[in-house]
Amino acid sequence: MSTSPSSTAITVNSIGDLVEFIWKRKTEDRTASDSGIFWFRGHRSRTWDVGPSIWRDYDKYAERNFTNRFCVRAATRYQSLPSYDEDALWLSLMQHYGLPTRLLDWTRSPLVAAYFAVEDYIFDQSREPEDAVIWMLDPHVLNKLEGFPDVTPSIEAHMCKEMIEAAFTHRGKENNKVLAVMAAENDLRMFVQQGCFTIHSDTTPLNLRDEHRVYLTDILVPASQVRRVACEVDICGFRRGDIFPDLGHLADELKGTWPPTRRHP
Repeated sequence: MSTSPSSTAITVNSIGDLVEFIWKRKTEDRTASDSGIFWFRGHRSRTWDVGPSIWRDYDKYAERNFTNRFCVRAATRYQSLPSYDEDALWLSLMQHYGLPTRLLDWTRSPLVAAYFAVEDYIFDQSREPEDAVIWMLDPHVLNKLEGFPDVTPSIEAHMCKEMIEAAFTHRGKENNKVLAVMAAENDLRMFVQQGCFTIHSDTTPLNLRDEHRVYLTDILVPASQVRRVACEVDICGFRRGDIFPDLGHLADELKGTWPPTRRHP
């Protein structure tokens, strides 16, 4: 494990390095601003910014188009829908099913984040390795710096209401802030992945905002080590069929573990 001389980024070559760095950050190297609570997010490429999908490719008008059309058409496809005015639960459901939203997924588990950073290398040996990154967020420091109370509220809390409502209607008030919130654990995948969110009223990626180094740390997994880390993640039992606890992903995991043995002409 080595510290980059040009930034606060650090390099880890194994899961052991990752755990050691987090342990030292929580104990020996903890600063006055650290809360001791960290969230994590894995990126397959170090070039990707830390921001929600809606602001990468769309604008606020597209966002409201997505959310309102989703609500109108969801009833025939999903049985246990939120009530009409439960915007936070609606947005969580949209995020869960891959609709671009102002939510960004995080996890309380560094190993879950490591899985997402290297998952493409667990079964696919043909992919050309590139530097991956695990982002580490201090959610309490972020919220304090943004002018919110020193808590990570539920996404359903009143203090989140206006930021969420703005995704659905012009009556919601944009505050150009980012707020770290806990997810409502009403879904098995959210429970398994130890999920949480940041809500982004600001369209600037988190890693490009002023003072982001106070609450955000990038942990680099170099291309030369991503296959090793992928193997270690698999050995630790973090696998596709468990991270995504549904039958489709279980089938994908089994097919990846035992690839075809017969060759067809």
